[in-house]
Amino acid sequence: MRVINRIILVYSSVFGIGYIKCAPGTISSLAGILIWILFVPNVFVFQIFILIVMFLVSILFSSVAQNIYNTKDDKRIVIDEVAGTWFSIAFLPKTIIFLLSGFLLFRFFDIRKPLFIKNSQNLSGGFGITIDDIIAGIFTNVILQCVRFLLDR
Repeated sequence: MRVINRIILVYSSVFGIGYIKCAPGTISSLAGILIWILFVPNVFVFQIFILIVMFLVSILFSSVAQNIYNTKDDKRIVIDEVAGTWFSIAFLPKTIIFLLSGFLLFRFFDIRKPLFIKNSQNLSGGFGITIDDIIAGIFTNVILQCVRFLLDR
C-alpha cells in the first residue's frame, strides 16, 4: 500500500479509533471534543476556517478511504464523526454543560438520523459519508445556541 493511502487511513480512522470494535463513532466524537478543547481557540473567524477545512478534508479522506476499503461508508471511517462533533460545539462556550450537551445531542441526531438526515447519507462518496454528520452537528448547534440565548437573557 502506498504511503499516501496509509496516511489517509490513519486520519480517516482518527488515528486508529475507527478500528475499535465497540462504539468507534462515539469514541471518535469524544476525541473530537478533546481535540476542539485543546487546540481550537474561541476566535469566531478561526473556528469558521477550521470547520470549512475539516468538512473538505473529511469529504476527501472519506472518499479515498472508502475506495481503499472497497466498502460503502465503512465503519472504520470516523473522521466524519469528528467533523460533525466540531460543528455541534462551534461558537459555544467550552463549558462542561455545552460540551456534554453537544456530544449527547450530536450522537442522538447521528444515530437516529431524523428528518432528512438519513436521506442525505445516500449521496455518493465522501460527501455522503460526511454530510449527515455535518447536518446532525448543525442541528445540535442550533439547539444549543437557542439554549445559550435563553440562558443569557
